[in-house]
Parts: sequence; structure tokens; C-alpha cells
Amino acid sequence: MEKDSPKDVDKSHMLKRAIQSNYGEHNLVLYSDITTLAYIYSNYSKCSLESLNEIVLILPYYHSVDDVLNNLTSSGIDIDRRKKEGPIIVVEPKKAYYSLTDEFVGVMIMTKMLLRRANTIGKIGVTIISDMGLFFDLNRLDDLIEYETELLSSIYDMKVKVLCAYNKTDFERFIEYQRQHILELHNKIILT
Repeated sequence: MEKDSPKDVDKSHMLKRAIQSNYGEHNLVLYSDITTLAYIYSNYSKCSLESLNEIVLILPYYHSVDDVLNNLTSSGIDIDRRKKEGPIIVVEPKKAYYSLTDEFVGVMIMTKMLLRRANTIGKIGVTIISDMGLFFDLNRLDDLIEYETELLSSIYDMKVKVLCAYNKTDFERFIEYQRQHILELHNKIILT
């Protein structure tokens, strides 16, 4: 009998907790390496297609959109078909969070459009998996804190789950009171 490595067990535990998230929850995923995040978004997307019946929006940062699409394909998802049907959407985070004039807009406009689309194509809801690295690299932590603060109250009664993915190295760049504040703004903390 083949046993999972401790790292694989951690990944599968993270995935299980992410899948068990409820609509209206805003959860934090703290990952130690990019392969863990790829495992989460690939397997979550696969599970969503097989049984969760929802739209998945992936906003990658440390992986390019093409890398994400390749990872999804490698995990057995017919990404060309799924992109046409609409249950999996992969967007560069800068296009999701900022206007063409570089003004912070968040993702609620896109989320509401996806909820309408979910209704149209018979999906139950929307899950957003967002790598928050963009805000650190742009040094726009005030925007990040504004987004995190507003999100919990914005989605609590919507058919939306949000998984905010933080690389541990980025997360440690917050000063202590900011880290604590960010943790308090999430329903669950999922970590490796």
C-alpha cells in the first residue's frame, strides 16, 4: 500500500478544507510554495466540475495565466471546452483588481457578473481563488487591507466563496498588527 508523503497529506487536508468552505465565507490559504497553491486550484477546479457545480475564478500571481491553464490541463481538465462553457475563468489579478487608470476597484463588480452568469448556465455559485502576491509586489498593501476589510461584509449573503491565497514569505512582510487584522477578517485559516 502506497502512503502519501506528509506534504501530500498537508495539501490534501488544505484542499478538503477549501472544498468544505460555505458560500458567504472569506477564507485565507497560507501556502509555503507555489506547487501547493497549484495543487489547490487545480484540484478544487476539478472537484467543482465533478460535483460542486459552480464557477471558479482563479486570479493567479506567481503563476502566469498560461501556467495555470497548463496545470489545469495536466490535472485532466479539458480547459478549452470549459473556458467556452464558462465554469472556469482565469484572469490576471491586475485586470481584476485595478481599472485601466490603475485605480483600485476590487473584484465585486466581476463577482456580481459571474453570479449572474452562474444563474444563466445553471451553476450554484462562484468560488474565487486569488493569489494576493500582486499587492505585495506593487506595494499596494493599503489596497489589500481595504479589499480584505470590505470583502467579508460584501459576500456574507451571496453564493460566493473566496479563498485569499498568501505566500508565507509575503504574509510575513505585514507588520504584526496588520497580520493579526488580516487573520481576523477571514472565516477560516487554511495552512500548510
